[in-house]
Amino acid sequence: MRLLFTCFCCLFLGFTPDLAAFSFEVRGKVVDKHSGAPLPYVTLSVGSGAYTLADERGSFRIRLQQRPAELRLVARLVGKKPVEERYVVGPEQEVLEVLIQMEDNDLFMQEVVVAAERDDENVSVSAFKIDRSTIEQSQANSLNELLQLIPGQEIRNPQLQGAQAINFRSALAGQQSLNNAFGIGIFINDNQLDNNSNMQGLNPRTAGTFRSMGATNFGGRNFASGDAPAGGFDLRQIPVGNIEKVEIIQGVASAEYGDIGAGAIIIETSAGQSPLRFTYRQAGGDRNFQLDKGFQLQERHALHVSFDYLNSNPDLRDNVKSFNRLTGNAILTSFFGASKSIKNNLSVSMNTNLDDFRIDPDFGTERIVFYQNQGISLSNRLQVNKATPIFDSFKFVASYNRSRSLSVLDQFVNPGVLPVTVATEPGIHIGTFHPSSYRARREIHGLPISSGVQANFYKNFSTGKISHELAYGASYRFNGNFGEGRLFDPLRPIRFAGAATNERPLSFREINPVVHQWGAYVENRMKGTFFGKAANLSTGLRADRQFGLTSFSPRINASYALSDKIRLTGAFGEAVKAPGLIHLFPGPQFEDFTLLNFFTGREAESLFLAFTHVIPNDPSGLRSMRTSTRELGLHLKGDWITVGLTGFYNSTRNGFSINSDPVRLDLPRFEVIARPEGQQPIFQQTGETLPVVVTERSILNTSSNTNTGLEATLSTKRIPAINTSFSLNLSYYRSRFLDTRERVQQVRNFQPAQEIWYGIYGSQASEAGRSLALLTASHHVPRLGLVFTLRNQLFITNYTRSFDRSNRPIGFLDNNLERFTLTEEEFLNDPRFQILDQTAVEGNFVRRPDFVYMNFHLNLSKNLGKHVRFSFFANNFLNIRPEDVNPQGDVVGVLNEEPYFGLELNFKY
Repeated sequence: MRLLFTCFCCLFLGFTPDLAAFSFEVRGKVVDKHSGAPLPYVTLSVGSGAYTLADERGSFRIRLQQRPAELRLVARLVGKKPVEERYVVGPEQEVLEVLIQMEDNDLFMQEVVVAAERDDENVSVSAFKIDRSTIEQSQANSLNELLQLIPGQEIRNPQLQGAQAINFRSALAGQQSLNNAFGIGIFINDNQLDNNSNMQGLNPRTAGTFRSMGATNFGGRNFASGDAPAGGFDLRQIPVGNIEKVEIIQGVASAEYGDIGAGAIIIETSAGQSPLRFTYRQAGGDRNFQLDKGFQLQERHALHVSFDYLNSNPDLRDNVKSFNRLTGNAILTSFFGASKSIKNNLSVSMNTNLDDFRIDPDFGTERIVFYQNQGISLSNRLQVNKATPIFDSFKFVASYNRSRSLSVLDQFVNPGVLPVTVATEPGIHIGTFHPSSYRARREIHGLPISSGVQANFYKNFSTGKISHELAYGASYRFNGNFGEGRLFDPLRPIRFAGAATNERPLSFREINPVVHQWGAYVENRMKGTFFGKAANLSTGLRADRQFGLTSFSPRINASYALSDKIRLTGAFGEAVKAPGLIHLFPGPQFEDFTLLNFFTGREAESLFLAFTHVIPNDPSGLRSMRTSTRELGLHLKGDWITVGLTGFYNSTRNGFSINSDPVRLDLPRFEVIARPEGQQPIFQQTGETLPVVVTERSILNTSSNTNTGLEATLSTKRIPAINTSFSLNLSYYRSRFLDTRERVQQVRNFQPAQEIWYGIYGSQASEAGRSLALLTASHHVPRLGLVFTLRNQLFITNYTRSFDRSNRPIGFLDNNLERFTLTEEEFLNDPRFQILDQTAVEGNFVRRPDFVYMNFHLNLSKNLGKHVRFSFFANNFLNIRPEDVNPQGDVVGVLNEEPYFGLELNFKY
């Protein structure tokens, strides 16, 4: 405690003005590139923590404690193209005077970027960035569509009728895909969004899988589920109209970012003064309206507000299924201090999402599923550039996110008269019978909450010719869900996949699902020379405290310039992702066994006697998922061409999965001994027992996978002779999945009286791979404000592979379900064990489809003066849809999606 108090005093008493003096100053002016008029209220930054705001005359001043050998100055103003300049600082220089020229972010610029670019300034050596000009050319309705521009992603028509998450660097499917998406962190203005608190799903211990209420089917059309518990954050919820920049980290992230696995998506939204921007987009059944404006309230205070409305109807012939999103956001930006070295952003965001389903009463037998989410997000980011002995600048972020989620399943069922029990205590109970047909309704009411605080500190210093930026900090995160939970009438069950088990309602408030996480990190970002060549090295260590356990994650990113144009990069790092509330608090498992089912057609004279087996939830064995990343890259940056090649190896262990264990129960037998008229039958116990096996499920860390691959990128600047630039993304991913659980299978021709009930076999591995290429040609005529973009996506390969499976058991379970190991000699020589012999399965390689195919997408944008832009876009406009034919000659699928056309109007004043 004394140590904490001492650190506190050192930290805050360090603000005494006389403790440190500034030794270097950057000052200058920001003007319009074409008119030369001063630009007021431009935000300027140097490094990680030095900020200021230009005044009404465009003048600014930034003070630094350390004199850097090289200085990177960034100027940002909404509506203008960001400017990034580098300056070499002399050893005795105390003042650097600069002139910053900015131009409108429109199609009259000399360079318009329409593809994701590598972010060389990121701590991660394999990061990509998407700036505002690229966002405006993407015609994206949501973040999910925007991220299709990065390597490894497929360009698809908007998929707005179901939850949309993203996977990084993998060809995984099923539960492994969910784990990958679950581990991708999303940070909006340093406010971390996650899916940790999402409990909008069925009990996975009953369903045997992580699933929501499921999909909707109508008129032969299938609509994906509107929620993804245990998966990634639904990217449909994030509009892109107010986004200024997106950084995508698929490799080793900075140690600053915690509770992530496969990567991170870092988003900066519009803030400060800006012109009025209005966008209307229409494509198929999708309509999107975007409006934003930044107001300068005073010299040091600005308010930026934005609104977004999206309506999506998958079939214009009816209004049965739709998705609606309404989002509003406001950011108050303030600067304080004599040199405006204190910057504060207060952000408020509200959103409503509705996966709606409206049906005519004439179709009363259809299955209706809809999802609704209403949320509010509050965050405050304080950045201070103030020299003290222990830091030069610091950043403090506090955030609070709260949603109200509703999932509804309404279905007419006609299973016939069947027995049902609502018992919640273990033992023997008398149940009842439900009608032969009825309307069943299930609801899940969630109130997910996430909040957190994070403090980051930055200190610059030099050792010889090496400059250091020391970053360190600590964080706390809270996740909880206080909704009413899973609500339904257990006497009117919906029997999924014909299961006889009846799930019970569960109140989230009663089980109090909450998780606390603590984290701390330190990172040294070094720049210097090695053997006369420029070198960057970032070494960091992060510690996370989750569920009473502490884990450490080293992270290293390195870059070495072999020459002025060739750079070698490498990275190694680990990250841990905590389980979500759906993993930790799925609820108890109920299994019902029929002891007597005596139905006469009259409920009063019928009897249902059941035994209920209750398995309480025990998350004590669950641990965090750990991901390890290694990568090596080679990059060439010429005068007009940039080429990059990155190879990586990622491994994930302790992945989340559902484990099944057979348990024997000996249940008493009963018989009916009398049937009094108008009364329930009289029964008694026979004295005999019936052995049954119940499958007890638990959520454990029993899955692992490895992902290896190559990513190649190539881009050119605009070639003046043809006014065209080119870019190419090529990716190849191979994923191997291993379930560390042993396979337990019931013996052939099982009879309860036999000695051996189950065989135990080795774990099973599988593999999948895929390769994609995206070639983009952008024809840009700045004088006309015209951009024509053609994208050609190539689907090179997509395969799955299974491996040889032995027929030899490694153990067995006897009729008491007691485990015994078994050697190969015992298996071969003892005839009792021949019942465990299985047919050996050879590995299989399947490539579907077994040919390379492609599609084409186009975009045409034209500035009609300085204030209006018109865009036309089309996916698969050539209607290339090859058929996938199996070896028997049957068509098993049609590749590529139907053509998708749209228009966009953008007004800026």
